[in-house]
Amino acid sequence: MDQNKEFIINPEAQRICSMFHYGWVSKKEIGTIEKDIRLFRDVQMYLSLTGYELLNPPGTDWYVIRLKKEYDSASFDYFHKKIKGLDRRHMALLTVIYAKLVLPKELHHTDPENELSLTIDEIVYNYGAKFQQGKQSPRKTIETLLTPLKRHHYIFLEKGKSRITVGPSMYMLHNDMLIDICDYVIQGFTDSLNSIKKIEEEDLTDNEEDELG
Repeated sequence: MDQNKEFIINPEAQRICSMFHYGWVSKKEIGTIEKDIRLFRDVQMYLSLTGYELLNPPGTDWYVIRLKKEYDSASFDYFHKKIKGLDRRHMALLTVIYAKLVLPKELHHTDPENELSLTIDEIVYNYGAKFQQGKQSPRKTIETLLTPLKRHHYIFLEKGKSRITVGPSMYMLHNDMLIDICDYVIQGFTDSLNSIKKIEEEDLTDNEEDELG
């Protein structure tokens, strides 16, 4: 092969790649690129050269790019540091939404083309007590937690409505990162439960000593 042979750039593929500066592109803007096999392969190749893979999440209106797993080292730590202001409660809510809206498709429990949704009322009904904070109502707490998830495009939440759907940023996370998040959240909840149990045991011991006294 002639090493001096000019590498011919596909300008349309280059233009499409340049549109992924937010991590995703609307299919309405660029059309269905799979229909042109050469264009689709060129886009995949150009993105691959920069360490990304092209995703076409079924039932969505966008293409998404995600760092290849081999380049996404310490991804959870980076994710946690990059998205400032998210704590365990935000991550717990993120995993609930993932489990309800993404996992059923990945496990083939539903048609991948179906757009799944979740309402705030459903989250409040099923998980409200777990997200309770002080005297604030569970609904208000959950609405507050949803705000940064919406801002960072992990979810879509129409103004004035309580219907939640998955945003493109959710697909930029590797599945094992979401498992890491689950483990991290579960560990946090376990630590909290252990602390509560310890306090209750100490209170019980104090009460028994008082009775003996």
